[in-house]
Amino acid sequence: MSDLTLRKLRNSENFFNLYMKLVAETPMSLIEREAILRIAILLINDENEILQRLGYRIVLFYSNKTADYKPLYDIAINSGYAPISKIIEDMESVSPEYEEGDESFFSLFNSSLLEFYKFDNQYMTFSQQELTREFANNVNRTMAVVAPTSYGKSELFSSFCRQNRYHNICMIVPTKALLAQTKQRLLHALDAEDNRRIITHPDMYVDNGEPFIAVLTQERLLRLFLGDDQLSFRYVFIDEAHNLLENEQRSILLAQAIILLNGRNEEVAYKFLSPFLVDPNNLRTKYTDKEIWPHIVEERLKSERFYLIDFREGNGVAQPLKFYDHFLDKYSDIEGETFRNRFELLGRLSASKNIVYLNSPPKIERFVSQLIEHRDNIVNREIQAVCDELAHFIHQDFMLIRCLRKGLVYHHGSLPDIVKLYIEYIFSTVTDISHIVTSSTLLEGVNIPAEKLFLFEVKKGSKNLSASQFQNLVGRICRFSEIFNADNGSPKKLESCIYVVGGHECGVRANLENFLKNSTKIDKEVKDKTENVLLENTELTNEDNWESKLEADQTLENIAPGITGENANYASTPIGRLCYVNNITEIDILRSENEMFQRIGEVQEHAITTVQELLRLIANVFVDHLKEGVEPNLERLQYTPTQNFYAMYLTWRMQNTSYSEMISNVLQHWESVEDPIVYVHKWGDMSRDENGFRSWYVNIRDKSVSERVNLAVVRVKEEQDFVDNFLIKFVEVLNDLNLLNEEMYLRIKYGTNDLHKIALINSGINNHLADVLLENYATFLEVNVEAKSVSIDAGVIEQMEANEENSILVFETKFHIRG
Repeated sequence: MSDLTLRKLRNSENFFNLYMKLVAETPMSLIEREAILRIAILLINDENEILQRLGYRIVLFYSNKTADYKPLYDIAINSGYAPISKIIEDMESVSPEYEEGDESFFSLFNSSLLEFYKFDNQYMTFSQQELTREFANNVNRTMAVVAPTSYGKSELFSSFCRQNRYHNICMIVPTKALLAQTKQRLLHALDAEDNRRIITHPDMYVDNGEPFIAVLTQERLLRLFLGDDQLSFRYVFIDEAHNLLENEQRSILLAQAIILLNGRNEEVAYKFLSPFLVDPNNLRTKYTDKEIWPHIVEERLKSERFYLIDFREGNGVAQPLKFYDHFLDKYSDIEGETFRNRFELLGRLSASKNIVYLNSPPKIERFVSQLIEHRDNIVNREIQAVCDELAHFIHQDFMLIRCLRKGLVYHHGSLPDIVKLYIEYIFSTVTDISHIVTSSTLLEGVNIPAEKLFLFEVKKGSKNLSASQFQNLVGRICRFSEIFNADNGSPKKLESCIYVVGGHECGVRANLENFLKNSTKIDKEVKDKTENVLLENTELTNEDNWESKLEADQTLENIAPGITGENANYASTPIGRLCYVNNITEIDILRSENEMFQRIGEVQEHAITTVQELLRLIANVFVDHLKEGVEPNLERLQYTPTQNFYAMYLTWRMQNTSYSEMISNVLQHWESVEDPIVYVHKWGDMSRDENGFRSWYVNIRDKSVSERVNLAVVRVKEEQDFVDNFLIKFVEVLNDLNLLNEEMYLRIKYGTNDLHKIALINSGINNHLADVLLENYATFLEVNVEAKSVSIDAGVIEQMEANEENSILVFETKFHIRG
């Protein structure tokens, strides 16, 4: 047993000085090179895992610094890091050299050895192969797979579906944006003769006795599940499973979905997928009695470089760039590296593809409006074509168009979903687009190529990024598909660079040095924080989480009586029961159901036929009973002006108004209002009155044309989300109570009462594209209204391109084509 310890290395000034020469651009003598490699060999052969990782880090840095890749090649071969060995072999100018006479034997031996790691024309690491084998050998077992980003967790689902055709399989994804990506991946992965339906919306489901694959959010899964009391799944995947730990309403809903799935089929096997978890057993939900078989990948091929620079008190004076080594737990200035501001930092240190992180959409748009002033226009036909398409699809003054001409894009939750997907595609495929400025939407499975990450803020919402969330962001750069790309891959990308940057968005109190230490220090003990009240390991220590637990149990019992075995009160009215079914958590249902039922009784003589009547009824029946602190737009529905606005918006929706038309309508509406102080929620910069404390308003007259357009874009998206996530739940309750005219209900929900178009929309196709396909490309469609199925022939893409359709529509169509 070695007496070498991390503590001794941290206290060794000689080692630190030698190590920092390796890290920096400082030249090293032959003696220094030999010394650092000897130390690396000692560390790699130590029993301590952290010392082994430090040894690997030294070898990686050494090989990339000196272009002598023989040490890294040897370590990779012996450690089962086949992708690294292969990429070094393919780099002719840096292939490892052997003594005369050994070259032929060793090169042939090692090349043949690498073939054992090849699968589907890709080279896998030993741990990746082990994960694939163990997953295949434990089909019927509940498992938790914890592996870094890029280790192929998503491919596990596709492969599993391909190999298991005779049972219902479900994947629960955390966001609606991931529905299309996951569906597209499946459509390309399944065998040509595999005609199983892939359901992404509960209204696509038909009980025809055939096995199917469902890709759903927890909200959509619940709606699907409650529409058929006999439906069950044999296998359920939970993507980004760490979300289950949180004390959020959607996390509780996810736990409820897992419990309900178990109630329908006790043999259900769950497959939890996450890039980080300390103890997978923390995912165990109450009332399921499931043992979780853990598979944790400890292998770490990448070794990150962390930097910090703080401009908050610089006053224009150049600030030093500091390097933080999370193994040695030390900061050191990088000699000669000083910067006056963030724009200079990005200009000098950026790679070909970069991610800039900020916490909120308004901050993102404010920053990019400044950044584009520091960049020159790019002359690029491909970018110009994208700008033209966005101008037609959204608006000619959309700020994203100006950004594209400067070689950058931005991405956040207040952009239309298809535009977000299109931005990811453009950033990934257009060489001259070098930066994407984004928020925590990046945490939820977004896969884009990037080499460097710049964090201009260290928060998610109102809290600091947790160590796990930070590491998840770090994992989004230098993905394996980029590092080991045959065309432009490089071992240098194994050293991903992360810059924590202090600016005014951070706030004056943020201690960035402590944040970086607490998030990355290699030997810092990290624990899962279990807060979800429906998890076995969550401690109920206060009145709030006890109350939350009782409420969650009560919801479960009202959906599936007896499932918890706990005493519960049950809804006694139709409206109360429907509120539970439709996941209306904004109201204390049992306390309010009798009064709500009484108010419903006052209007049951006739069906609601106008949106004005509908909104007044929602306000009268539901809004008066809202809990404190719920979605502010719901509270505002009690006011007539708010009802009038949503009546206008729902009318646009019922008339199938395009996105660009809605934006133009909002701009015209703002032009026509007498009072220029308009509500824009989080995009506001002023209060409504002197005593107001919420800056949810703007004076629209003070905004430039471009600023108004951008406000209109985000507000239309946010109003869509409000209708889809909140308002539609109340509409569903009223419809289930037979209070709505059927045509009106369909038009509010889908923008049409055409059943063929509804089938397309339910399959995930947006309203405008559905119109284009039905009107101009019907011969390429197979729509079965009764079976609620849609099939699109691949030939439609060639025809759409020949007809010069908007490339955004062509791009979206590709998400729904097999093969």
